[in-house]
Amino acid sequence: MSDVKPQRLDYVEQTRQALVEAAERLFTANGYHRTSLDAVGAAARFTKGAVYRHFKDKQSLFEAVFIRVHTDTATTLLTGAPAVDDPWQWGLDTVAEYLQACTQTRYRRIVLEEGPAVLGWSRWRELDQQYAGRILEQVLVELMNKQVLPHYPAHLLARLCCTLIGEAALTIADTNTPDTTREQTLAILTKLLTGLRAP
Repeated sequence: MSDVKPQRLDYVEQTRQALVEAAERLFTANGYHRTSLDAVGAAARFTKGAVYRHFKDKQSLFEAVFIRVHTDTATTLLTGAPAVDDPWQWGLDTVAEYLQACTQTRYRRIVLEEGPAVLGWSRWRELDQQYAGRILEQVLVELMNKQVLPHYPAHLLARLCCTLIGEAALTIADTNTPDTTREQTLAILTKLLTGLRAP
């Protein structure tokens, strides 16, 4: 009997993950408004009722997808250890990798194109600060610990930089030439961020 509850919880979590994965594929390919909960259930091989047992509505399902995409991106960006010989370059490389993610269909569609419209600007900013802001804060703290940056209030600096880089990300998503815009944006950001460096 002791195994019944854990097995049930495993099944519930597996079902939820299957629904989120199916929704991510459909939202990415077709967009939020052209994706129905019936289609998500069918793609995950569940009924529409199963979708409603895990998510109260389509928007809450989208938010779960949004968080999944953001979390995956954060995990990827934070896996590499900072280069001991050049931590500043490591910081710039992390920003460059994030902007590269902004050109990829999955991140661009879910986080940058659909996210603000579906979640609303206030909720989108809250989640962006929570995930992208966390990446930035960790990078900035590492640079301050290595005395590459002066010791600013980390949360405040991260919030300001997140706003700056977030606008760069939205610009990349809103252009027909994302790779070129990314290169131009990175060059400008590098100049701006260099102004923060310790003398």
